[in-house]
Amino acid sequence: MSRDFQLITRERPGAPAFARAVHNAAGEALDDITMEGDFGDPNGYLSVLGYGLLIEIEPPGHVDAADLYEDPANDGDAALPEPDQEGCLWLTTAQVPAAAPDGSADVARRVFQELASRYDGVVLPG
Repeated sequence: MSRDFQLITRERPGAPAFARAVHNAAGEALDDITMEGDFGDPNGYLSVLGYGLLIEIEPPGHVDAADLYEDPANDGDAALPEPDQEGCLWLTTAQVPAAAPDGSADVARRVFQELASRYDGVVLPG
């Protein structure tokens, strides 16, 4: 079964911060990791690949906060960040396919947790 995660932040995480978070979460395996795609393109996809690692990322997109409050992934246990002046938040999603190597979901979760702590956010199961 695939594992999905959502990162919801008040501020938009940038590509350098994402790369740093992957570095911190992957540890020694970093030398084998490639990132294909552009984390800065909200209409694109990014694949984080390496020996023992497969994560598919949909980069941050600006979404109406009201839509996130109605999302079933937010079961009410996690308080969402305060929306910006436009009533929006940034949503980043990660999918770890069922066939992904063990440990991929843990790396994805740790990457999102680091970004959540830096960008006033929360991590939810998708």
